[in-house]
Amino acid sequence: MGKLFERLQDSVRSGVYRINRPDEVLDAVKDSAMVVAKVRFAAKEDLLKNIAQALDFPDWFGHNWDALEDCLSDLSWREAPGYILLFEKPRRDGAPQTVLRTVRRSRAHAAAARSFPPALKLPLSVLVVVHTAQMEVLLLERAQRPGYWQSVTGSLDQPDEPFEAAAARELREETGIQANDGRLRRWNVAYTFEIYAQWRHRFAPGVTHNTEHLFSLELARPAPVRLAPQEHTAFTWLPWGEAARKCFSWSNRDAILMVGAALLAAGCATGGGGAPLASHLGSGAPEVRECAQWYQALDAEIDAAGVRDAQAARVAGFPHLRVDRTLAGLRDRAAQGEPNLRAYAERLAELDLEARAHEIQNLPTLPNEAARVQSLRRVRDCARILRQADLASPAGRAAMLAAAKVPDEAPRARTAAEEAWRVRTQAAFEAERDQSVQRVRYAPPAGQRLPHSVVGGLLGRATFDPLGYLALSAREIDRLAVAYAPTIEIETRADYDRFGWLRWRRGVSLPQVDAAEPTVYVQAAYTRYGEHLLLQLVYTLWFPERPSHDTLDPAAGPLDGVVWRITLAPDGEPLVYDSIHACGCFHAFFPTRRARPKSGAFVPQVLSRVAEDERPVVTLASATHDIEGVRLERGGDSLARYTLRPYDELRSMPRLTGGHASAFGPDGRVAGSAARQWGRQTGGGDHFDEGDLLERRFELEL
Repeated sequence: MGKLFERLQDSVRSGVYRINRPDEVLDAVKDSAMVVAKVRFAAKEDLLKNIAQALDFPDWFGHNWDALEDCLSDLSWREAPGYILLFEKPRRDGAPQTVLRTVRRSRAHAAAARSFPPALKLPLSVLVVVHTAQMEVLLLERAQRPGYWQSVTGSLDQPDEPFEAAAARELREETGIQANDGRLRRWNVAYTFEIYAQWRHRFAPGVTHNTEHLFSLELARPAPVRLAPQEHTAFTWLPWGEAARKCFSWSNRDAILMVGAALLAAGCATGGGGAPLASHLGSGAPEVRECAQWYQALDAEIDAAGVRDAQAARVAGFPHLRVDRTLAGLRDRAAQGEPNLRAYAERLAELDLEARAHEIQNLPTLPNEAARVQSLRRVRDCARILRQADLASPAGRAAMLAAAKVPDEAPRARTAAEEAWRVRTQAAFEAERDQSVQRVRYAPPAGQRLPHSVVGGLLGRATFDPLGYLALSAREIDRLAVAYAPTIEIETRADYDRFGWLRWRRGVSLPQVDAAEPTVYVQAAYTRYGEHLLLQLVYTLWFPERPSHDTLDPAAGPLDGVVWRITLAPDGEPLVYDSIHACGCFHAFFPTRRARPKSGAFVPQVLSRVAEDERPVVTLASATHDIEGVRLERGGDSLARYTLRPYDELRSMPRLTGGHASAFGPDGRVAGSAARQWGRQTGGGDHFDEGDLLERRFELEL
């Protein structure tokens, strides 16, 4: 057996042989590191599957003869000094002959690879989007991965090879199309992505990422395609949107969307040269023009997928900016000087970045986290580039300030149901508290009390901001939220009186409340009073349902939200509490002695000034979840506590089937419910987030 083992180890003699005693081969190599794979012959599909299983082929194996040859010539994922395939019970059709010819060819390739050191690939490549003037895009199906479609792509042959030359070469090799058949354009865009682990052996040790430079080739019409069969097996011409969706690579998809948006812009930008976006699309600076095109493509994809976030309003003509009602009311302050204007533009950009993070997270067309990170990085870079372009000219500054407003949404007038609610609520506050009613009491999370003086010092940082905004970290918001959170008492008669956290459940289109963990969602907001910007903490509870007892009840139906808000004085003492249902209805104020009501505010109760160790106890009715009482207490803990979660979690929640989705639709409403997103809660004559709401309704003692 020693001589047989020597023959099996001799790579020069590797090939295809017929044997009568396979047990002799097995005995010869049983103590060696050589890989022996026993394969049963079958029809082509099953035979390829048997070989793939025997040799642990990677997931990208294409289950065709060319892919088999490539895998047998590589086998880098299963390192061994030698490989033996034992084929059992050959069939009489053509499959045995074909597979044996494939083994012979792969043996030749492997021998050649051993004779010459492999040329390491460079982590620099080109991506060429081939398209027509009518925005039809050419896609190629990979030979080793059937069903995986891509544009023309390939690595540089030499470090000094010009990217334009590499793009032309790859076009010629993969499609037979010459670069001079159309207009080859290099974009000022490069994608960096991680190299799959199974391919890293083709690069120098330690190389983990590849940088891909974008090109496009515009043709007058679809051209004949000559495929390289070892790389691609099919091609198709598709409309650019459909082509983007068909691509398996996020960078390829992103590139097609950007090129398509550029073609659209080239066809329509001439009529809107005065608009800021049109100006950027026609900019002589490539980075500005391409960022504008990229935003246009991203917005088209977001709208097509129905994942637009409605919390802050988009600024018309400025896709990298968003505005809320408080910021819209600060335009006069922003116009007072260069530092103010730049701080204002940065705050608008921060609002857009917050929304984009959720929209990108919710996009179903992005395949993985790396794609989402890359897209968000592109948002940050392009927002900075476009913002600098906006501020570079007086016209751009004026246009930004003029456009930074929330579209008019007339507040809904009070309905008969709300008038009845006011009467009912006022009566509840004037009545003596019924001690016989069973109520469940929920205390906020345990946390260290913050003296008003400490909070006042924190709020004082706002004086260093040109706009008076207080930049709070997530940890600071958490500490403030715990310090000022209310204790909640609920008359509990059924499951609809148990609040909890929102989650998606399988097969349900409406977010569901999980009451196993009582949860309150919290966020920071601001309101303007004279020259002050006052910090507000907003707490939202979600109940499974508000049962309908009145056909005119605007909040009745599934998913009832109750919002409780506190406005702080600059010294850290609470000034005003107010509440609304998430439908934008049933708005009531509970001011302290430091706030004197004006006309128009519904005030069921005025509270005394809030001492350091006091917190409000809010009593909710069963079913309607209307507030029936507010009092200040010291201590007030209970066995039941609720947890606090960021309100932003509602803008992108994980689905059990994979991916993420917002609790709210593109219109800011919860589908199938009366509930609305923050920033869209309008009713009773006011916008709940109106920047000057307290200034119009109260005289504050600051």
